[in-house]
Amino acid sequence: MIDRLRRRGRPVGGKPISAGRRFTLLVLCLMFVACNPIGGGADGVLDASWTAPTTNADGSPLTDLMSYRVYYSTTNPPCPGGPFLTVASATTRPAPDQKVSLRLTGLTMGQLYYVAITSVNSRGMLSGCTPAASARAHRP
Repeated sequence: MIDRLRRRGRPVGGKPISAGRRFTLLVLCLMFVACNPIGGGADGVLDASWTAPTTNADGSPLTDLMSYRVYYSTTNPPCPGGPFLTVASATTRPAPDQKVSLRLTGLTMGQLYYVAITSVNSRGMLSGCTPAASARAHRP
């Protein structure tokens, strides 16, 4: 599965950016905090967290990480065509085991959402989409 993500992450005319082994495996386990969803309404949330990538797809150190795109949708897969939020990276060279988190808001409580992530480097090139994780939106 990692090789499949790496092939998708190869941009045309540039060095592929990370969907490094650590990032990929931990995003497979993308964690959502899900409480007991009650009723409908657009005030539900999902809390997502992942470990930042540290290497490019070719195994070289990641030195130019700029941001992440967190794709979310009620249909699977959410990436690459669904809506996304951009999350700035705290550093261009993430440390091993550096955690990143985001709260998705304005979601329909009780609705099942799929989430996938890509990383973006300083040249605007995207990694491949991670496998989607899913959870139901809950109360804040």
